[in-house]
Amino acid sequence: MRCLIVEDQQILLDLLSKIVASFTEVTDVFKATSFQEANALLQREPIDLAILDLQLPDGDGSDIGDILIRNNPNAHLIILSGSAESFICPTQLRDAVKGIIDKRHSFEALRECLHDILKPLHQTLTRRQQEVFHLIGEGKSTKEIALILNSAASTIESHRKAISQKLNMSGAELIREASLTRQIFHQP
Repeated sequence: MRCLIVEDQQILLDLLSKIVASFTEVTDVFKATSFQEANALLQREPIDLAILDLQLPDGDGSDIGDILIRNNPNAHLIILSGSAESFICPTQLRDAVKGIIDKRHSFEALRECLHDILKPLHQTLTRRQQEVFHLIGEGKSTKEIALILNSAASTIESHRKAISQKLNMSGAELIREASLTRQIFHQP
């Protein structure tokens, strides 16, 4: 998933970028500090997710949302504002807005919102594949997983291959993804 973060305060922009980049589902993070910069990025880059500050020095963040949704109707938006409680979502953005985060809240609110947007990637796994994925994230080998789940190693290997195909990643990437997902979402 390719993410654009539009925030005029550089320190907050950098912190948001680090949080978003910690999600392995996010492949690219683009940053903009103004309407003009964000608009130029949207003309060059396909974006799937945007985190938008509403008040920019040269425009309104919701207008960036409009442009993005016209380019990619399936894109997701997170609104970030110091006055989130008074934000009235424009009708054309209602389906795209997945969260409205007040800047006065902790980063955990943003992390939860990102989790809600990104978790469907892992929800395509069957229950058994999710169990295998979770155990891979704990660093378990195929043989160890087979013992824990009372299955044949060949069955676990088949699950690993299916998970790799569904998540579009190789064995090494799969291990990294499972481990990071476990850490990010604090799975026991």
